[in-house]
Amino acid sequence: MASWRWLGRGLRGLVLAVAFSTSAVAGAQGTPAVALLTAPAEGASLFGPINIAGTAYHPASFDHYTLEYDLASEPGDQWLPVQEQVAQQVENGVLGTWDTGAVPDGVYRLRLRVFLDDGTYAEAIISNLRVRNSPPTPVPTSGPAGLAPGALPPTPGPSPTSPIVQPPSSRPESENPVEPIADEAEQTGAQPRLLQREPGSSRVNLERVQQAFCTGGLFGLGVFAALLVYRGVRRASAGRPRPGERGGGWND
Repeated sequence: MASWRWLGRGLRGLVLAVAFSTSAVAGAQGTPAVALLTAPAEGASLFGPINIAGTAYHPASFDHYTLEYDLASEPGDQWLPVQEQVAQQVENGVLGTWDTGAVPDGVYRLRLRVFLDDGTYAEAIISNLRVRNSPPTPVPTSGPAGLAPGALPPTPGPSPTSPIVQPPSSRPESENPVEPIADEAEQTGAQPRLLQREPGSSRVNLERVQQAFCTGGLFGLGVFAALLVYRGVRRASAGRPRPGERGGGWND
C-alpha cells in the first residue's frame, strides 16, 4: 500500500510539472518579439560603411531578423536588404553593417524586423538618415568685373621697369668731337684760327682770342717804342752843329 501511495504522489508531481512547463511555454509564446534600433540615430549624416546596433530577441519562438533600407525621396515603399537574414538573436549589439557608399546620396530609412516561428514579426524603423558620400560643391565667388564665376583671374605679367635716367655729365661731350685746328696750325707754322667749326654750329675759341690780343698788344708796344727811339735820334741829330756853321766850320 505504501508503494502505491508513493507512486501516486510521483505521478501527481509529474503532471503538475508538465502543466507548469506547458503554461510557461504558452506564456512565452504569447510574449511579443523585441525589435529595437539604437544606432544610427535619427537625422544622422552617414557616409561609408556604418554599424547598425540594437536588439532582435524573443525568449521562445525566435526565428530570424532582417535589415532593410528605403530611399525616402522615391514614391512608395521599396525596401532593399542591407544584408542576408540572420538566424541568431542579438541583445544590445551590432545587428549588421551598411555600406552607404554603394547607394546614391539622399535621405533614407532603416527597418529591423524580428520574425517568430509562427510567421509573426515585430519591427523598428529609423527615418531621416542623410547619406552624403560626395564632397559638397564649392560655391563660386564673384571675381573681377568681366570674369566668369569660378574662372581664375589671369596671371599678371612682369611689371615694366622704370627708365634709368643718367645724371648729366659735368663735361658734356658732343657725339662728333671737334678736332682742334690749332694743332695743325702749330705743325705747319700758320696763324692759329680763332674759330673752330662744329657740325651745325660755330663757336669762338676764347683762348685763341686772348693769345691774339696779347700778341697784338706786344706788337703795338714794340712799334711805339721804335717810334720813340726814332724821334729821339732825330732830335739829337738836329741839335748838333753842322760843318761850316758857327765857328768857321771847316774853313777855320
